[in-house]
Amino acid sequence: MKKNGNKGSNGIHQMTEHHKLPRTRGGGNGENVVKIPRWFHEAWHDTFGNLTPEEVREFILIVFVSGKKRSWTTEALYDLHLHIQQKTSKEVKKKK
Repeated sequence: MKKNGNKGSNGIHQMTEHHKLPRTRGGGNGENVVKIPRWFHEAWHDTFGNLTPEEVREFILIVFVSGKKRSWTTEALYDLHLHIQQKTSKEVKKKK
């Protein structure tokens, strides 16, 4: 993670690079990279792991918007992350 920008006493103004498609999932540099505040970057990955913005949208729709009341366990949320990533990977392969 590259850090740029102002270094406030708590690092709140530090900027870092975020890969929209994570490097671990084949994302490169260039247009795939956006600069965002470091605190936001850390919060993103703490909350959503390696999900892309489109996958996060699907995750939020399933967990919070679907109207289905469910008590989510940590394991079930992790499994949902994996399911969404696998679905996306299959769709990308079909397009190629």
